[in-house]
Amino acid sequence: MKWKTLAVTAMAGMMLLAAGCGGSSDKKAADTKSGEQALKGKKLIMYVSFHEDTAKALAEDFKKKTGADVSFIRLPTGEAVARLTAEKASPKADVWLGGTSDAHALMKEKGITEAYVSKNEKMIPQEYQDKEHFWHGLYLETLAIGYNQARYEKEFKAKGVKAPTSLEDLLAPEYTGEIITPDPRKSGTGFTFLSSVVQSMGEDKAWDFLKKFKGQVAQFTPSGFTPAQKAGAGEYLITVNFVADQNLISNKGQKLVSTIYTNAGWSVVPVSKLKNKANEDVAKAFIDYCLTKDAGEIISKTTNAIACNPEVAPPTGQKPLKELPLFKAYDFVKAGSIKNELCDKFFNL
Repeated sequence: MKWKTLAVTAMAGMMLLAAGCGGSSDKKAADTKSGEQALKGKKLIMYVSFHEDTAKALAEDFKKKTGADVSFIRLPTGEAVARLTAEKASPKADVWLGGTSDAHALMKEKGITEAYVSKNEKMIPQEYQDKEHFWHGLYLETLAIGYNQARYEKEFKAKGVKAPTSLEDLLAPEYTGEIITPDPRKSGTGFTFLSSVVQSMGEDKAWDFLKKFKGQVAQFTPSGFTPAQKAGAGEYLITVNFVADQNLISNKGQKLVSTIYTNAGWSVVPVSKLKNKANEDVAKAFIDYCLTKDAGEIISKTTNAIACNPEVAPPTGQKPLKELPLFKAYDFVKAGSIKNELCDKFFNL
């Protein structure tokens, strides 16, 4: 009888153990499912300073993965900086996505953003993120000279006018009034051009060039993308902006011939966390997501730019970063600290 009792007890114990294992497995599966929608019902508000379709695709994928609702307002870099500065005491957004690294460095200096050590930042090379974790790079932007191929061949080539592939070429008298470029006061793209020219050429040579260049420009635009659109449409012959924007226009059938000129300026396009505690858990989760391969592939596809995550393949036809003739010594942190001074001097030339 004693042995029978022990046997029944042992069997019951085994059944409980098995049930416990099964329950644990079920619980784990439930937890996983719950984890995927752990932010359901929560909200994230972003200011976005790059293409709307990129922001929309990232927002939709993040919602699918986490359940969080994402809304955003698109602002050129300069407008975003002005708005963030005005809202410093009472932030209205949780994350700033896009813009240029010099602008994010400025927001760090002003105490508008805050450090966040992402669990995924190891996926991004150190040179493409802030050493103190205030901003993390998403993709790289490189300046280029682009010209409308159809207009050049029809109106300029037959006259023996050299195609514009260097900064010096932009000063040709035939190109007076044929250049469109972003306004450095309002656009991160435009400011990258201005500051990189000053740093690469040196003060005296740079300001001499910039004075002549300014006289060639027909229009300065608030947005960095607009010049590529207008040059692609043939309204102007030449654009100076980021090559990824030019490639997007070319891929739509409005062919721009793009040249990344010697000592071209460049920038990292980052994401920063704003000092806003309202949706802090969602903001951190979104930054974690932005640094993943999935997000990088969306970014590369929608911007035609090189993602900072090395696991993401570069866009078709793009040279590897190491082969681009960039101005490697470009200091965008220094540039951001003297932005107003440089812009004032440029528009008073």
